[in-house]
Amino acid sequence: MISVYSGDPFLAGRAFAEAARAESSQQDRTLVRLGEGLDARGVDEALRQGGLFGRPVLALDFDAAFGGGREGGGAASGGAGTGGGGSATGERNAVIALLETAPSDAIVIVLDAAATPARQRRWRALGTLEHFNTPRFGNLVRWVQQELERQGIATRGDVAATIADLFGEDLPSIASELAKLRVLDEPLTPERAIALVHRPAARNAFQLIDAIMAGDAALALETLDSLLQLGEAPIRIMAALAWQVDLVAGCVGLREHDPGIDAAAAAAALSASPFPTRKALAIAGRLDEEALGALIELVVTADVAMKRGSDAQWRLQSCVLQAARLMADGRGDHGRA
Repeated sequence: MISVYSGDPFLAGRAFAEAARAESSQQDRTLVRLGEGLDARGVDEALRQGGLFGRPVLALDFDAAFGGGREGGGAASGGAGTGGGGSATGERNAVIALLETAPSDAIVIVLDAAATPARQRRWRALGTLEHFNTPRFGNLVRWVQQELERQGIATRGDVAATIADLFGEDLPSIASELAKLRVLDEPLTPERAIALVHRPAARNAFQLIDAIMAGDAALALETLDSLLQLGEAPIRIMAALAWQVDLVAGCVGLREHDPGIDAAAAAAALSASPFPTRKALAIAGRLDEEALGALIELVVTADVAMKRGSDAQWRLQSCVLQAARLMADGRGDHGRA
């Protein structure tokens, strides 16, 4: 039996480790791990083990051994003892060729995250291949929800979308953070997730936008200062603010056609997560056309000026202050930075 795991490095690696543990936990089996320095000779010797040590379960880490290089790619870096890319490719092919002649009752588990389509076809001919695509957009939110359930974390509200917004596609960090959050003795809410996760810059970005949209200029400037002190680049903060304003504008347009539209429908229409969309909808309900136009003009003017070489930090501070004042007034009483 040969089982291979490929695709997203984190998901494939986790499945590989879990499969190795499950197989080796059975009676009269011993786990043989081969990574750096993996070669055909070592695999052949491992396949022949038995007797007092029990039936061997081979866990072959191609990523560690061959650097995850692409088939035929001279730029791939070899693992220990494999030399350059060509040497690594040759040794990897030699191991696969050996496995093609392995006994039918051999138990071999392989991690080959970077397997090309050609190598994937080879693996399928040998046994089973489980390929993991990196979850993105709506699939990422669904994956986070599955992870929350995997950890047994009770939630209230759109926690999965909030976590996805905070971490993006950093799957290892999401899994690690959720493993810590499972000790909570209360349902996890979006607001609680933002407060607890170890993402201070992202957390403060949420707070900055909330302060601006609440019209609290003092809190907005204080939060912006903490973001800058954390080392967050002004242009990245501006990008986050521009994205939020764009989402609000989209919600204003949707409300014109359907005043009663809910967050789920709006999120689907705008290809956004429900958590920020819910906030954007609430903001959209307080803005008339004049105020929305003024807010967009503030952000676009500052963004263009920053990209043309103007003092980025000063432009951002001015934009945040004027945007917060605009939201406090609820109408277009604004000036230009």
